[in-house]
Amino acid sequence: MNVRRVLALAVLAGVLLVAGVAYAQSSLERATESVVAITAGADRIGTGFIIAPDRVLTVSHVVDAAEGLQARVLVANRIEPYRVLAIDRDRDLALLEVSLPDIDPIVWGSSAALERGQDVIVLGFPIGLKSVSLTKGVVSSPLQAFEGFTYVQTDAAINPGNSGGPLVDEEGRLVGVNVAKIAEVEVDAVGFSIPVDDVRAFLAENAPDVAIVTDSGTTRAGSGVWSVAVPVLAGLGVLAIAAGAYLWRRGREASESNEGEAIHALRYRFSIDTGNMHAEKLVRLPSVIGTAANADIHVEDTPAYAVRLSSVGDSVHALELTDSGGLFCGDGCHRETTLSSGQSFRVGDSSVTFLGAVSQESSLRE
Repeated sequence: MNVRRVLALAVLAGVLLVAGVAYAQSSLERATESVVAITAGADRIGTGFIIAPDRVLTVSHVVDAAEGLQARVLVANRIEPYRVLAIDRDRDLALLEVSLPDIDPIVWGSSAALERGQDVIVLGFPIGLKSVSLTKGVVSSPLQAFEGFTYVQTDAAINPGNSGGPLVDEEGRLVGVNVAKIAEVEVDAVGFSIPVDDVRAFLAENAPDVAIVTDSGTTRAGSGVWSVAVPVLAGLGVLAIAAGAYLWRRGREASESNEGEAIHALRYRFSIDTGNMHAEKLVRLPSVIGTAANADIHVEDTPAYAVRLSSVGDSVHALELTDSGGLFCGDGCHRETTLSSGQSFRVGDSSVTFLGAVSQESSLRE
């Protein structure tokens, strides 16, 4: 092969590689723009995403939590009511009909192609935040059995409010729907998403005529053909996989070289007092206080996600999330406050006291 041909092929490969990167960025942006918030009154309590014109997918436990509380979908600065078209509480999925602006729906991938160690991205509205946030991690297990169902397990941060949002690959293709994390002090970075192939089966049974978008074009959700298009740049794909495998191997070797190294993980202790009830809770920060089942600190007579706690040096910052005028009522009501050890604030009928930080020694490979 002469030098001119080699140079021509190199230039062509470079152009195609740049085109591939641009596509990946565009696709992730498209996925982000498809994400909507599920609200109950003034509270953002969960996430959904657009799968077709006037169709939003989310999880059933978010829909149930919003029932009777002026449930709406917040999309592109519009607040729209919705109607539940289909719901599966066993698999925790719900399909909504909503009047939507002209926004491109998310592109569907396949969970069957997921591999352990593959990069994935969680999109949603954690702890009632006002704009879509992104957290990145890897697939810990593509087929993890948990409480009678199979999930995609990831170490990407999934927090209250992320439920119902999309789990996407680096190209922005839908590979799962986020449902839960394990909210225990002894457990870190264990989140679960419903595999997208299971979500496709839900639509095929309940809304087979919904037109969804895949890499190969638009298809009916109930179509018998369920595959993802093979990339045109197969050679570049092989190189990318090889490079990823090399980097993953190097990272694992570095991790193994640190096996047994002790680290100190901070936990934060709080007491919760309501009338005759007293409890103490040890949590990592950031955490959320509220009535939601997956709130880190559960307090009655408050919104689902009422207060966000974050660390500020040796102190704790508490931010009220509900725009209701302030929950921290002692001498007066305040939207936010910073607590030193021994200081308290009120949330609903409960008094929450920060008792200090606790350093716990653990291993890098727990």
